[in-house]
Amino acid sequence: MRKAKEMAAAVLAAGMLLAAPAGAAEKPAPAVPEVQTVQATGEAVQLSSPGVDTKQNRTLTQSQKQALTKVCQAVPELKELTVQHVSDEGGKAWSVMLAERTPDSAARIQTVNAFLGFDRAGELQSFNINNPQWASDQVPASALAKEKAAQFVHAFLGEQEKEYQPGASIGYGGSGTADEKGNQITWASADVQYNRLINGIPLMNSGFRVNVDVFGHITGFQREKEAVLDPAKFPAPARAITPAAAEKAFSGLVEMNLQYYARHPLKLQVFNTARDETRPVLMYAPSFPAPIDALTGKPLADFMDHTGQPKWITLQGEGGQLTAGTPEEAAALLAKQFGIDMAGMRLQNVDERPAFFDPEIKTKEYNWVSQPEPGLGGRPENGPMRFLHMTTIAGTGRVVGFNLQDESGRGRQATVSPEAALNTAEQFLSKLLPPGTAELQVRVYPSGGEVMPSWVDKSKLQAQEQPQPVFSFNFNRIYQGVPVVDSGYAIQVDAITGKIIGFNDGFRGTSVALPDNKNVVSAETAKAEFLKQHPLQLVYIWPEFFGQRGPSPELVYIPAFGSGWDYIDAFTGKTVTVGN
Repeated sequence: MRKAKEMAAAVLAAGMLLAAPAGAAEKPAPAVPEVQTVQATGEAVQLSSPGVDTKQNRTLTQSQKQALTKVCQAVPELKELTVQHVSDEGGKAWSVMLAERTPDSAARIQTVNAFLGFDRAGELQSFNINNPQWASDQVPASALAKEKAAQFVHAFLGEQEKEYQPGASIGYGGSGTADEKGNQITWASADVQYNRLINGIPLMNSGFRVNVDVFGHITGFQREKEAVLDPAKFPAPARAITPAAAEKAFSGLVEMNLQYYARHPLKLQVFNTARDETRPVLMYAPSFPAPIDALTGKPLADFMDHTGQPKWITLQGEGGQLTAGTPEEAAALLAKQFGIDMAGMRLQNVDERPAFFDPEIKTKEYNWVSQPEPGLGGRPENGPMRFLHMTTIAGTGRVVGFNLQDESGRGRQATVSPEAALNTAEQFLSKLLPPGTAELQVRVYPSGGEVMPSWVDKSKLQAQEQPQPVFSFNFNRIYQGVPVVDSGYAIQVDAITGKIIGFNDGFRGTSVALPDNKNVVSAETAKAEFLKQHPLQLVYIWPEFFGQRGPSPELVYIPAFGSGWDYIDAFTGKTVTVGN
């Protein structure tokens, strides 16, 4: 259920409510330029330092100073930092890098730094601050996160605060940085969503998020792109069907399904660590139908699930294994086993790090990137890029994943059928499964172009915004007729070439005793509990796809979600909340 919780606070893309995972969405902390400069709240505006190219724009204008000062008043920690660099993005936006003064460039990882982005009018669009003294992989209690976020919003927005409403759900994320010596710092945070109000109703894909760490510091802010909207274009709330009528319609569509987690966390986590405690769980998980149109009581067609019903299959495992102990062996395996053209691919780096699924296991990661071909006059000819990644178990060399991202396929039509792609994936998987018969559940995720909303004007999409023609398949092992959702394989097949371009081994060979699934409550009992804990709420959504808006905003009913991760225990029929 944790993924579904983001439904109430998600942005809309590809015509569907995106349910982002609550786990880590890691992003690197920005590097700190070797420049010393004026105070962030400073009276001076000219930046200067020995060895600095003074031709670069290193001056804050008066209006930029005012915009920066406003943020510093709401986040006092920024006042202690100095301006390092100011960047003007062609008059459309500008940004500023802040950091504490440090004479030792080798200590950058231990340097407090911040990055702030503003639009042309000086409205803050985003900021994040990384302080090594605030490092923690723990997240704050939901009450603390909401309290500190509210204090920031009140101080920063003032009267404008009443134009937004905090959402009930909270997301969780994190970031990290590392140096060349292997030292790492990570920060975890809770993300409190504020939605813009139109006619007193929250608009789900318009607003901002405030990041709060376990100590109560405001560590980030991200604003959704907000347009000038006419409330008259939004359906009047008075026209909505009653909540009871909406719940009746929703209840008739939602299904409750049994599923196992072999290793469900006992508390909220962003970064997987060896000390995290888990236990096997048998739960009921809801399928999520499209939002209920508040005017008609029917599900919105553009939001229907495109994956279809999962299938149960039986494969005969052959007990094979892919291994690569060196970059050369890895490249040769990719070329021979998967038919990947390695010509022009340059090895970028080889890293060792703890495995995401088990921090006590070390993995070795290889990364390649394509190089430009020589063109006329010997000048490099930049074409569509290719990025290649492989993960192995350090020591044994067993391949547990690889992925090819080929930008040349974007926007092209699929020539391979889903059935043929699935057959390719099954044949490959059979070779790697343990010897013997394996019962699996497979879920098919269609090629990107199939889920693009009908109202999107493809001619207006940038090359990188075009969908990739790729079929994705998730195979999960079955225990007593119930899928184990955290134990399985993911395979991607190129819908043009029919070749496998992605593979991830999520099968856990170490046995975990799963509970017998007899004597569980009925699906109807579980559904009643779900609807009780997650009543429907009335919201606006206005679908977007890479900046293109749908024909009109929609007034809909969707389930409300609270803080933390929760699930319905299959034996008691009651909700279990996983907290800090």
